Amino acid sequence: MDQCHVEGCVRAVSKAGYAFCLEHWRAERGGGVIRCAKCGRWFEKGGESNLNCRACAEAGDEELAESGSNLLTSTRIGKHFGLSNIKTNLILAELGWIEKYVKGWVPTDRGNRLGANVREMKNGTPYVVWPVTILKNIALRASVAEQSGEAAKPAAQEAGPAVAQSSGRVVKAAPATDLSADFRAKFPANFRTQDGHMVRSRAEVLIDNWLYMQGLVHAYERRLPIEEECYCDFYLPGGKGVYVEFWGRDSDAAYLRRKAVKQGIYATYGLRLIELGNAEIERLDDVLPRMLLRFGIESV
Repeated sequence: MDQCHVEGCVRAVSKAGYAFCLEHWRAERGGGVIRCAKCGRWFEKGGESNLNCRACAEAGDEELAESGSNLLTSTRIGKHFGLSNIKTNLILAELGWIEKYVKGWVPTDRGNRLGANVREMKNGTPYVVWPVTILKNIALRASVAEQSGEAAKPAAQEAGPAVAQSSGRVVKAAPATDLSADFRAKFPANFRTQDGHMVRSRAEVLIDNWLYMQGLVHAYERRLPIEEECYCDFYLPGGKGVYVEFWGRDSDAAYLRRKAVKQGIYATYGLRLIELGNAEIERLDDVLPRMLLRFGIESV
């Protein structure tokens, strides 16, 4: 049975194919449930004089607060990329630049380093504003492209020297002569995990399966939110964003050099990193819960 369409309601609809639970179906007939004139979502009227839900009303206050300013709100950033302010904030949060407050959003340390500032709406709800330069940020533009589907291409169309490398994969766009450029061809993702990810080694299968069975949302080979092109093994958006790297080829000198460069990148940008090696991979139940808890992520 579908869930009631009224914002914030978790009850099931009264009948299959209906939009509301029984309570909100009755309320809608009496004018107690109305549809937002801006986003089209249903909400409980609660005495408002306008036809906008709370999210759209607050977004309007936010946009008005910075009108005429060279600082950009999430609403203005969203308009630039053709996104809603809600999706824009979720992208900024996934990048680790803002985090949810009791109500509203506040910048993280990484967001502050990018020029973020916090403001307050008339009702005291915090929101974040950004310098215009944020629109040119490579990590933001890449994330927007991924969200909109523009970055999705069949594997045969993927080309160019900027190639992610697994488990120690570095970093900036490499010239065609760089041996690391063909890493994907040499080490294809042929291992399928329980949640359908295709990964490059048995160790990565074990890590991915562990995260999946713990119910922890995670991404595989997520680009780091930095200007350089660098990819992690796993990314967990919970706990303000945590990256997991598996280092498994300790006898390879070239690999160890790439590992050192990548560790330096994590340190330079202050990214939260969990590092795993062959010694930990067979006892993830013992080591990963403790490592994750340090970053505020609880497991079973």
